Amino acid sequence: MRRALLVSSLLASVIFVVGCESETPEATGPDAATVTDSAGTDSLTVDGAPACPAAEVLTDERDPACAARSDDFTPGSATDGWPACVADGGEWVRFEPSISSISRVAAFEEIGKLLRFGTSEVPTSKDFVDARLIYAASEGLESRIARREDEHYPPASKLCRDMTDAELAANKDRCVGPAQIRPLVNAAFADGAKGVEPKANAARLEGAFLWFLYVSVYKETRACATAPKDCDSSWAKYSGGEPKDAVKGFGRYVRARDTGAHDAMWNGLLAVRCWRDLDNPTGLAANTALHDRASAQVDRALNRALAAIVKQRVRVRGCYDSWPGTRVLGNALLRDAKLRDATKAGILEAELAKSATLVDEGALLGALRSLYACP
Repeated sequence: MRRALLVSSLLASVIFVVGCESETPEATGPDAATVTDSAGTDSLTVDGAPACPAAEVLTDERDPACAARSDDFTPGSATDGWPACVADGGEWVRFEPSISSISRVAAFEEIGKLLRFGTSEVPTSKDFVDARLIYAASEGLESRIARREDEHYPPASKLCRDMTDAELAANKDRCVGPAQIRPLVNAAFADGAKGVEPKANAARLEGAFLWFLYVSVYKETRACATAPKDCDSSWAKYSGGEPKDAVKGFGRYVRARDTGAHDAMWNGLLAVRCWRDLDNPTGLAANTALHDRASAQVDRALNRALAAIVKQRVRVRGCYDSWPGTRVLGNALLRDAKLRDATKAGILEAELAKSATLVDEGALLGALRSLYACP
């Protein structure tokens, strides 16, 4: 064996997790539901606010039939086609001791506490004002959303952060942070501070911040070809700088819903770390083929991870005005969904455009399950 470590087997049993979004890695979301998925169907025991518990009841949706692709990086594997590297130990090895992205994930967690993500409590106007201060801190979330670009789209003629409003509108997909996420965040904070739809605006903010983290993980995997420290940022944007079994931020949401999707994400991030270990780890990378292979593994896993969040949120859309945030996250999947299957993506898009009460749950969940059964 070329590696001393073997990838550990994972529990296939269903795990139930109860709690608040902001408290533990095992508890996530602003909604509540009980789900049965053993037969491939979904059932929602919610038909209005009185049936909603104080916090979500989550079901691990891991599909035991899912397996890594034969050429995906798997830590400790002797057969995945990857040379031995620093990532074989299964944990992230930092390039630098200090990673600024960790503080931004921590800010997201603090905002979640203030705005009651994962509970039935209604945030006050002051909560929105206080959360806005955290968001606007120097070098914090606001500063990065204002310049975030989506690397899935071709570069524009200049950096998005240097564009006028008209230029941003013309490049809204590439300039996803300033053109799409920032206006959503600003409007939700402003309305929440006025006492307008506090739970719905909290859900919009939650969705917007998760969207930012989702885009950022992939963006940093591409940027670290030039700057190795950006590999650290990619890992931190997913994990909050924590080990696999104690992730925060986006990773916490994923792990609570689908351990298979979380495992795939972790291995994808380690693929990036392995590539960078093999490809001039102290300077400019040169092995573009291996870089593309690693970032593609992350990308596939990221989309399935986001789909896991959306699926569970669709089921609990009757609770706590969470549908606005679910629509934000569902729409973030559309680019990838259209590449996978235009017909099913059309179903996803059409259902997301409806109000929560008019959604065809079976059609929407069926499309998501078909599109994102495995990484």
